[in-house]
Amino acid sequence: MNLVIKAGIFFFRWRDTLFSLIFLAGLYLLSISEKTFLFHFIGNFKEDLIFSALGFIFVVIGIGIRAITIGYIYIKRAGLNKKIHAEQLFKEGLFSHCRNPLYLGNLFVVTGAIISLNIYLYWIVILPLFYFIYYSIIRAEEEFLKNKFKEEYINYIKDVPRLIPGNLNRFPESFKNLNFSLKRVIKVEHSTQFLVFFTILLINILKFRFRYNISWENPYFQIIYFIMILLIIYQITAAILKRKGKLD
Repeated sequence: MNLVIKAGIFFFRWRDTLFSLIFLAGLYLLSISEKTFLFHFIGNFKEDLIFSALGFIFVVIGIGIRAITIGYIYIKRAGLNKKIHAEQLFKEGLFSHCRNPLYLGNLFVVTGAIISLNIYLYWIVILPLFYFIYYSIIRAEEEFLKNKFKEEYINYIKDVPRLIPGNLNRFPESFKNLNFSLKRVIKVEHSTQFLVFFTILLINILKFRFRYNISWENPYFQIIYFIMILLIIYQITAAILKRKGKLD
């Protein structure tokens, strides 16, 4: 078996744990980012603000791609017992233009978070590592799908790009038999949305507090605190509605 595919199988199994540890380390490094070159950052206060804004835009695009994908097609959480698994081959909606729209969304989110962190170590090492991890996982999934769906998947590969969206002239046709469900987006994505947006806000609080000695009581921080509280309310409400079956 190809080494990249073997790596993809490994990363698929441990991706949640690995990604959590990487970003927890990033949050910690924000407090010591001026001590050595690798933990230092690019630019000054104004440039860091630009990085924060750009990172947030990337994150919103990524969450939006995931929401559009899931809003039109119900997709169970990938894998079975932490192994690559798929019961059907999706070819409608965004899957008509990109074979891995959810991973494309994830890459935007990860890139946005690392842009916001703005730490040399994460620019030089972690961002390329994330791209390699997702590339490996995608290659491993492709091998699984090729073995399971055979000729159907081979033809699909020939027609639809791996990540960069294509076939844009067919965009309206790809969605004509599908209906968007906001309830499904909330049901499936509320935890991811909460975690991503809460983390990006926390990154920016810690970054500007420790790099530029901004007071915890700063009015802009208070606005962020309020948004974080709203996110917590959203997460709790969505979880309750899901448990009661109101999002089915």
